[in-house]
Amino acid sequence: MEDLKNKYMTIKELVEKLNELDPELHVFVPGYEGGYHYANVSKPDSFCLNVNSEWYYGPHESISHIHEEERPDYKIVKGIVL
Repeated sequence: MEDLKNKYMTIKELVEKLNELDPELHVFVPGYEGGYHYANVSKPDSFCLNVNSEWYYGPHESISHIHEEERPDYKIVKGIVL
């Protein structure tokens, strides 16, 4: 399996991967300390890339969590959260 840790995925790429799967499969996301939840799709939002360096955070952050004066320091992209 390819390393997706530092790979940005677009909706087009996600749809291509999903089209390879059985459309009746359920979709889950990991729980905080174990178990799984059903996946949900957020409304599109803006994200700052490569903000967090701590291992226990994902590397990217919602723009709403970044102070306005710090935003120019990061690449900003539109995205969704599953």
